[in-house]
Amino acid sequence: MSKKFLLISQVFYPDQVSTANLFTGLCTMLAEENIEVEVWSAHPSYTNFIRQPRRVLYKGINIIYLPSTNINKNSLAGRSINILTFMISASLKLLFSKEKNPVWALTNPPFLGILLSHICSLKKRKFIYVLLDIFPEGLVRLGKVSGENIFIKLWQRLFILALKKSEIIIVIGRDTKQFVVNLCPECHDKIEYIPHWQNDDLIFPVDFDKNNFVSERGLKESFVVQYSGNIGIWNEVRTMGKAVKKNIENVFFIFVGGGIRKPELLSEFEIKKQKNVMMLPFQNNIDFNNIMAASHVHLVTLKQGLEGMAVPCKIYGILAAGRPVIALVPANSEIAYLVREENCGLVVNPDDLDGLINAISFLKDNEDIRRQMGQNGRDAFEKKYTARIAAKEYKKILDKVT
Repeated sequence: MSKKFLLISQVFYPDQVSTANLFTGLCTMLAEENIEVEVWSAHPSYTNFIRQPRRVLYKGINIIYLPSTNINKNSLAGRSINILTFMISASLKLLFSKEKNPVWALTNPPFLGILLSHICSLKKRKFIYVLLDIFPEGLVRLGKVSGENIFIKLWQRLFILALKKSEIIIVIGRDTKQFVVNLCPECHDKIEYIPHWQNDDLIFPVDFDKNNFVSERGLKESFVVQYSGNIGIWNEVRTMGKAVKKNIENVFFIFVGGGIRKPELLSEFEIKKQKNVMMLPFQNNIDFNNIMAASHVHLVTLKQGLEGMAVPCKIYGILAAGRPVIALVPANSEIAYLVREENCGLVVNPDDLDGLINAISFLKDNEDIRRQMGQNGRDAFEKKYTARIAAKEYKKILDKVT
């Protein structure tokens, strides 16, 4: 059997959200290794709404856009319909496929991997499960649903069955690995920890004072703290919003992106009255690096109690940008482990407003420490977290299962 990497992912090129960027970069690197790469994707609906041809060859990747809707994802109903139509198309295509090469799938959207694992079992195809966000346990910990709910119990049981049916389980955090081992002890020996990555062509260090975005927006005299990425269910947003309202002397906040919890962030301060904050939408890849570099410090957040449920991938872009991070995350989460191990920032309890303000003030007042933390992060990125390094790890697993 020839080596073929078949990835089924709802988001992919030309969408430019994090998961699409990450796996487009990964697949590009695998294609450069003379591996046949095929991706089944939905029509873009995040940063691009142009419907694609059925087949596209992009940087050596054969992309097949399955029949699916691409309603703006800001509509809950539209996003749900997008997910449903893609899942139906992917399931039917897999069900009637005569190929036998392994199938790789993500946990986003939540039911996709569960469904595909059972189809692969039926078709006697190996299934590799890449765990990004963990459902339904994450929703239970958030208090969105009860763990005693019959539907949730069934969902959890199906998730465990999917884990058991998987040939390999890839986790992006050591905290997630521990959760999976506790949930399914017999899965221990097939779990592979491969941290997320970033494309070093997309994000790289740019001097703050020479950044066009900084001069255009009049930020040269400010100490800039930035949060960039999805503002979603996993993120602690109220602590950040309260910090904005405190009007810390000479500190300016930039928020880039959006998401379901953006209104909750904005509820903590009056945007029209605040002179120390800028809100920007998701950015295209061309402008993204300059905006990422228009900062002295970056924030990454994860709500208390959600260790093992998600690893915010924005941390790897922060490392790539050579900026220190203030991590508002649980102390025993993958992000906290990384920040402490690499000495690339400070870890603060997600609910600790005073701790966040003190961390900002400390890094503002200690330029040498701040710069060294940023350099430590960049050094760690180059050694461990580039797309090329991740591709080598994925290739090892591909060699193992084919």
